[in-house]
Amino acid sequence: MKKTGDQGTKEALIEAAKKEFLEKGYNKASLRTICANAGVTTGALYFFFENKADLFAAIVDPPLKELKRILIKHFTEDVEEAKRLASIEDADLDHTEISDKIVGHIYENYDSFMLLLNASENTVYENVVDEFVDMLDRTIPPMMANIKGYTYDEHMSHWMAHISIDAFIHVIRHEKDVNKAKERLAKILNYLVLGWIQLAMEKK
Repeated sequence: MKKTGDQGTKEALIEAAKKEFLEKGYNKASLRTICANAGVTTGALYFFFENKADLFAAIVDPPLKELKRILIKHFTEDVEEAKRLASIEDADLDHTEISDKIVGHIYENYDSFMLLLNASENTVYENVVDEFVDMLDRTIPPMMANIKGYTYDEHMSHWMAHISIDAFIHVIRHEKDVNKAKERLAKILNYLVLGWIQLAMEKK
């Protein structure tokens, strides 16, 4: 069914904005062009959005928050699991399920995440990659503190956090097929988990 009224106008603006931001980046994107491509006046845009920053946020913020929610839930579960482990050998090191969930969410909102990676300069989202690295950095100490026989190496863990996030970014940028991305990233993540244990965590 064709959508009409306010909902249809807002969605037309968002779709036109995605295209404009992806082509020109945030700084060079034109609200006039967005309105023209959406077939509405600039007044219509300001009925829904305060400014260009608010329009950009409407596109990227909901999927970004959901990704953070997925990761926080996973990290919390990992910390709780670590408390129950007698040793690292007892851990389930297969992270295929969470990798598939992350990739699925990203590809369902592919344009939004491409904007975050490629067009967020001079927005409140320009340091989003560093935020995800920090999320990993905050997770490892409490997790490893609960596993008998292992300790935390701050520098190696930070390095591995960057490698992990960069691996996801590389595949997402270069692989358009979601199923191929899931397959490749599941293998990469499981490999990195083993590497994290070997490199970032030294046995006592």
